[in-house]
Amino acid sequence: MKKALYISLFIILAYSCNEKQVKIPDYVLDKEKFSDLIVDFTLAESASGMNILNIQGQKTDTVYAFNPLIDHNITKSTFDTTLYFYSKHPKLFKEVYEMSLEKLNRFQASRK
Repeated sequence: MKKALYISLFIILAYSCNEKQVKIPDYVLDKEKFSDLIVDFTLAESASGMNILNIQGQKTDTVYAFNPLIDHNITKSTFDTTLYFYSKHPKLFKEVYEMSLEKLNRFQASRK
């Protein structure tokens, strides 16, 4: 009985250690860069909601006042790959999301 308990405990510990030590591949944006990109996408979405380009029924390539991918020199495929990677690692994605919220809160506080 004790042996089964020790084996189960070892397996749980080994699994939990592996979960925490996910290495971000070189072809994926690190947490800081991805967080910056999410912040800029949020700001771009907000700007389009306020219609700062004053678009009235015109067909354009984008309604954003700026393109975060171009501004950060990131390709769409890199963004898609990064998004896919983080969606498969929700704990890392949550960290990025929390970093983004913190940056947005600091930005908002600086605008007051």
